[in-house]
Amino acid sequence: NILLLVADDMGYTDLGSFGSEIPTPNLDALAFDGVRFVNFHAAPSCAPTRAMLMSGLTGGEAGVTDTMAPVLSNDVAALPALLQDVGYRTYMAGKWHLGIERDQSPLARGFDASFALVRGGDSHLGASHFAPQTVAYRENGQLVQVPADWFSSRLYTDKLIEMIRSGEDNRSPWFGYLAFTAPHWPLQAPANWRDRSADRYDGGYDLLRAARINRARELGIIPDNTSVEDYVGLAPSWEDLDAEARQKNARAMELYAAMVENMDYHVGRLLEYLRTTNQFDNTVILFFSDNGASGSDSSFRPRMPWKPDLAWNNSLPNMGQAGSFVAIGRGWAEATTAPYRAVKGSLYEGGTRAAAFMHHESLLHGGNIDRGYLTVMDVLPTLLEIGGTAHPGTEFQGRSVLPIRGRSFWSRVQGQSEPVHGDNDVIPWISSSPRSQGPQAALVRGDWKIVREREPSSVPETTPVWRLYHLATDPGETTDVAEQWPDLLEELITLWNVYEAGL
Repeated sequence: NILLLVADDMGYTDLGSFGSEIPTPNLDALAFDGVRFVNFHAAPSCAPTRAMLMSGLTGGEAGVTDTMAPVLSNDVAALPALLQDVGYRTYMAGKWHLGIERDQSPLARGFDASFALVRGGDSHLGASHFAPQTVAYRENGQLVQVPADWFSSRLYTDKLIEMIRSGEDNRSPWFGYLAFTAPHWPLQAPANWRDRSADRYDGGYDLLRAARINRARELGIIPDNTSVEDYVGLAPSWEDLDAEARQKNARAMELYAAMVENMDYHVGRLLEYLRTTNQFDNTVILFFSDNGASGSDSSFRPRMPWKPDLAWNNSLPNMGQAGSFVAIGRGWAEATTAPYRAVKGSLYEGGTRAAAFMHHESLLHGGNIDRGYLTVMDVLPTLLEIGGTAHPGTEFQGRSVLPIRGRSFWSRVQGQSEPVHGDNDVIPWISSSPRSQGPQAALVRGDWKIVREREPSSVPETTPVWRLYHLATDPGETTDVAEQWPDLLEELITLWNVYEAGL
């Protein structure tokens, strides 16, 4: 069996096994007993990462470069369909975000059973932010509404357990995809979870950032020579905030921590079910986050077809309850992604480097850490290899499909020393519309990375320039070495142009 767990907008150090103070005992037990991937990369936002996951290609190649009305291309053979083709039962619960119509839904792309939020986000409890006539949730392809007493992480976990339980008499293996919407904004939690971290964050995000960096270094997650002082963020100093802002900011982080801790609790429920039904030992478990933490604050409002008459109550007593729209803001987001630069939405490491691990009894045990460069594109071929199959190449079930870019890391986690990606492998990224003027873009080859991204201080009309970083010696991307290596810069830009021309 294969169990895939995906968190939504979770920071790089938000698990205890990656440096966090948030209690995540169930995920940590898996991570410490399995293999932690500390150089694992997603796209900088939700839908492109999910397209990479389902296709084994870049988001651009799979037809998805942003989060507005994304639809997974029909030119790809989707992961669940490939596993279904070799006899797997395929189940999915949670966030889909790759098409809202029935013929774009999980059912149409290879899931035998599914309960999916097909949009990019919603409330987590209380009334849905979507009007009943708006397409938001589909169960096995049919439009449904969320129940009155729901909480997102509990509901999605319940649904996946129900799906797996329904096939307990079936001896064929299953693939279960549990795509949480935690801790994505709006930050909301059940009443008995909201105060579990009360007063923990009153010291502010500058202190938390230092504590996280120090703990991650102790755990071997980040380089030994990483210094707290080297990090340069964009958030104002905690001490520069007034008393009310500090109070509300601290409460937002308490709620964020509650969502992460609650997600871990529901993972524990699922694991207990697998253990009591003697399925745990025969299940490979992979976990990762879909991008870095979001830097949006509580004033942010997304461009979604939510009810037009929503009235938000972000008073301190109502934060985290139904009717509130709370987000952690730039300071806490930087604290959870440091020492890496930037946050969700950026192609710098803080936007794309994600906490990830794999667990199974066949893997090397004892808290092993893998430092090889991996991406979400590598998940599809890895899970196919676990399932005893491989991507078919250019034809699947009588139709033409695109060959994949990702590579399996299954042999790597079982002890082989060969890297998944060699020094000459080209890994391109894009997170805005291709061929638009100066799209946000990046490309990695070996230890080198080029990034084209408008700096916060740039004049809006200014076309961003390419910058060059040496990740092996500068993982925080603090020093642009383009002037020292002009020929290498041009070579990597040419490789990017070749990739973009093929989209």
